[in-house]
Amino acid sequence: MTTLEASKTIALLEKKLQRALAGKAHAEDLLESRARSLYKANEELCEALEALKKQEVQLIQQEKMASLGQLSAGVAHELNTPTGYAKSNIETLKMYLITLLAYQDDLEKMAPDEQAMLALKSSYDVAIIQDDIPDLMDESLCGLNKIASIVTELRNYTHIDNEEMVPEDLNLVLDQAINLAQSSFKHHATLNTQLGKLPKLVCSGNKLCQVFLNLLINAGQAIEKLGKIDIISSFDERNIYVTIADDGMGISAQNLRNIFDPFFTTKPVGKGTGLGLSISYKIIQQHKGKIAVESTEGKGTRFTISLPFKPEFA
Repeated sequence: MTTLEASKTIALLEKKLQRALAGKAHAEDLLESRARSLYKANEELCEALEALKKQEVQLIQQEKMASLGQLSAGVAHELNTPTGYAKSNIETLKMYLITLLAYQDDLEKMAPDEQAMLALKSSYDVAIIQDDIPDLMDESLCGLNKIASIVTELRNYTHIDNEEMVPEDLNLVLDQAINLAQSSFKHHATLNTQLGKLPKLVCSGNKLCQVFLNLLINAGQAIEKLGKIDIISSFDERNIYVTIADDGMGISAQNLRNIFDPFFTTKPVGKGTGLGLSISYKIIQQHKGKIAVESTEGKGTRFTISLPFKPEFA
């Protein structure tokens, strides 16, 4: 090879090397640009996911408040009744105490005459008052305790942060839901409970209370005149089962396919948001459980929830 040919070959190789280097730099620029785009897309995706989580929490809370709104009239009545008799009893106790003080004052002014003392005691009905005071106090305390219980259950139910996963007795969660929901159907539906002894379940008691409350409200609304609602809890070696059934109007086969869809509802405007069963379905999924429904128009509906539990808490 001549010197001229060698020079041409070297020049050609230098050009190829320059093109290769330029291509490499371009590829690196593309990779860097793609990496920046992916990083930005990942940030946007994380932000969108966080926003969705916040929206989910808000929807769950809105559904809680919607359920609470449906219960408000009954809850107000439940609070008003024990408040009324506690107030009445305390007013009566006040009158009794005034009478007893007046009796004691007159007694002290009297000469030690036994017959006169007995006559005075009878004139003030002291014996009746003495017998009535313990009963009034017990009834008043019962009423005030009932008020405190209802307020505590409402506060726990509406508390947005009360969702930690801890071992719970599911029967106690059911009791809480029953206490909150019963005022909405107690005048037209009989409640039958068969709560078996259950192992502890690691769960969010507040979320599961929302599920049971939704099902109980729906059961009460499905009964147009007089009917019954059955609640059964049991377990086997793997799952805890909760069944809530009513003998109300039932659900058509067409609607049954859609009842867990968000915003689907057959209720009149103002009676439901269409989110209760959808949120309930998701809550059960979050607990690795299942929710099944059977219904016949004109005969009633049965929801069965199965929740897996850990044997160490049995």
